[in-house]
Amino acid sequence: MNAPGDDAAPADAGAVDTEESRVEVYVTTDTSAAPHKADEAKLYVMYDAAHPDGDKLYFTEAEWEAFVLGVKDGEFDLDESGNLP
Repeated sequence: MNAPGDDAAPADAGAVDTEESRVEVYVTTDTSAAPHKADEAKLYVMYDAAHPDGDKLYFTEAEWEAFVLGVKDGEFDLDESGNLP
């Protein structure tokens, strides 16, 4: 799913669906919602599609690449108790 906007395009991360939330990511060139990152060519925007008016996380391309590498490397894997190590 893409957020409203002419330049919104799906990111390569896809979406994870649960009953309580649906994390989605879209790519935009509109940096007006994140003025501290206005010098970036594009931003990756992560949000809960079950609550689209809620908070959003804005990643630069370098931040997004680091996040994806961290996911692939297991940095966010939970331990047996369901906690981050």
